[in-house]
Amino acid sequence: MPKIENTTGMTINLIIDELKSDDIRKRIHSVKHLDLIASTIGPERTKNELIPFIQELLDDDDEVLIELVESLSKNFIELVGGQVQVLLPTFETLCRVEDASVREKAANQLKKCFAMLPDQKKVEELSMGIIKRLNDSDYYLAKNAVVILVPAVINQVSQNNQNDLINIILKISQDQIPQVRKFSSMYFQDLVKHFPIVNEAFIQNTLNSFIKDEQDFIRMYIVDALIALSKTAFFQKQQTFVLNMFKQLAEDQSWRVRYYFCDKLADIGDSVGKEGYRKNFQNYHLKFLQDNEPEMKSIAALKIERVSSLMDADDIMNKLIPLLKTIQQDSNSFVRNSLAASVLSLSPIIGKKNTSEQILPIFLTLLKDQDSEVRITLFKKLSLITNVLGVDSLSQSVIPALTELAQDKNWRIRASTIEVLSFFARAIGPEFLSDKVLKLLLDWLGDKVYSVRQTAIQQTAQLIQILGIAWADRNLLTKIWGFQSIQNYLQRLTVLFTISQIASSLNNDYILKTILPLLQQMSKDSVANVRSNVCKTCILLAKEKGGNVVEPLKKVLQSLCDDQDAEVKYQAKSALESL
Repeated sequence: MPKIENTTGMTINLIIDELKSDDIRKRIHSVKHLDLIASTIGPERTKNELIPFIQELLDDDDEVLIELVESLSKNFIELVGGQVQVLLPTFETLCRVEDASVREKAANQLKKCFAMLPDQKKVEELSMGIIKRLNDSDYYLAKNAVVILVPAVINQVSQNNQNDLINIILKISQDQIPQVRKFSSMYFQDLVKHFPIVNEAFIQNTLNSFIKDEQDFIRMYIVDALIALSKTAFFQKQQTFVLNMFKQLAEDQSWRVRYYFCDKLADIGDSVGKEGYRKNFQNYHLKFLQDNEPEMKSIAALKIERVSSLMDADDIMNKLIPLLKTIQQDSNSFVRNSLAASVLSLSPIIGKKNTSEQILPIFLTLLKDQDSEVRITLFKKLSLITNVLGVDSLSQSVIPALTELAQDKNWRIRASTIEVLSFFARAIGPEFLSDKVLKLLLDWLGDKVYSVRQTAIQQTAQLIQILGIAWADRNLLTKIWGFQSIQNYLQRLTVLFTISQIASSLNNDYILKTILPLLQQMSKDSVANVRSNVCKTCILLAKEKGGNVVEPLKKVLQSLCDDQDAEVKYQAKSALESL
C-alpha cells in the first residue's frame, strides 16, 4: 500500500474532523486529502470506518463531490487493499449526482473496479445489479452512467444478460428526454465495437433512430459510431449503409452537425482508406470551404493539414488551392486564421516549384493580414514553407511584418512575435539579426508589460546559445547593460534578470570584467527592489559559477548587509550565510 507524506501542516485527526465542518472550504480541503487519511489509518480502518463515513458525504454540495470523486479516483483501490467491492456503493451513488463530470468519473471508476474483480461470475453479478438499479432510478441523469458501463461489461456476461443490456440501451436511445438520448448517442461508439455481440439489426435500428432525431446534438455523435463501425467486420457487410449514413450527416441541415462531421473528416478518411475518402468524402470538404457559415469554412480550412495527406497532388493543385485563394481574404478573421494554421502544410506535398507559384502568394497575403493573430499563427508554421523554399528567400518579406507585430497594441501578440527570432537565427544565422531586428529585441526588453520583457530575456538567452557569447557581447549585451542608467527602475531590473537568465553561458572572466562592476554599481541603486535583486543575482552567480567569482560577489553582498531597507539587509545576510 502506498505511504503518503503529510505535507498539509495539519494533524490527521484535524483533517478528519474537518470532514464534518460546516465550512465548505474546510470540507473540500479534507476531501482532497482522503488518500492521506486512508494511508495513515490503513486498509482495514479505511474499509470499516472511512468508507462508511464517506457515504454520509454523498449528499454534499457539488464542489465537495467533485473533489470527492477526484480523490477516490487516484489510488483508492490500493488504499483499501485492492478490495474493490467496498468502493462500489460509493461510486454507484455518485453516478446519480447532478454534476456531469462527477457522474462520468464515477462510472469510469466502476469500470476500473469491474476489471479488478477476481472472476467473471462476480463481474456479471455486480455489474448487472448496478446497471439495472441505475437504469431504474427515478433520476434520469443516472442513465449517463448506464451507457458508459454497458460497453465495458457486455462481453463478460451471459447471452441472456447481453440481450437485457441491448434492450436497456435501445430504450435509452428512444427515451422521451433529449438529454438521455444524447448520452446514448455519445457512447454508442463504444458499444458498436463489440459487433457481432451487438447485433447488426440493433445497430442499424438505433442509428436510424438517431439520424431521424430532431435534436442536432444527438445526430452529430453518430459520426463517432460510424467511424468505430468502419473498423469492424460490420463495414464489410454493410458498407453502403455506413457510407450513406456518413453522407446524410455531411448534408445535414444543421451546421453544427456538418461542423462535427468536418472536424472528424481525417478520422473518417483513415477508417475508410484514401480511395474511399477521395471517392466519397473529398468533395464534401471542398464544399465546406465554400459554406455560407463562417464556422464551417473555418473548420474546413483548419483540417487542410490532416486531409491533404488523403488527397492526390493533382487534386490539391486543381481543386483545393483555387478555393484557398478565395478565402485568403475572407471577411471573417477566424477563417483566415484557420487558413494560416494549415495552408503551409501543403508545401512538402506539392514540391518547391508549385509552392513558389501557388502557396507563396497566399503566404505573402496572409503576412500582411490586418489581424495580428493571423500573422502570428502564420509565423508559428513558418518552418513548413522554409523547409521547402529555404529561409533566405523569405527573410526580407518577414522583417516588415515582424516590425509591425512588435508594435502591436496587444501585449500577447508582442510576446508571441519574439519567439520568431530564434527560428531565423537558427536557420539563417547572425545575418538575419540586422540592426533593425536587434532594435526590436531591445524594444521588447524595455516593454511596459512584464511578460513581454521576460519573453525577450528568454529569447536573448536562446540567441546566445545559438550564436555564442562573443556575438552577443559585440551586438547585444553591451546595449542591454546600458539599461542600468535608464530612469525607469523596471528596465534596470531587466539587466539583472538577463544576467540570471544567461548565467550558464557566461565564463568567470566575463563576470569579473563586465558583470561585477554592474552589480557593484546597482547595489547602490535608489530603489530597494533593484538592490534586492542584486542579492539574488549575486547568490545565483556564486553558486552556479563558483571559483574566483565567489569572493568578489561576497563583497557586494557584504556592502548590502547594512542596507537601510530591512528586506534587502535580510536577503544579503541570508545569501552570505548560504555561501
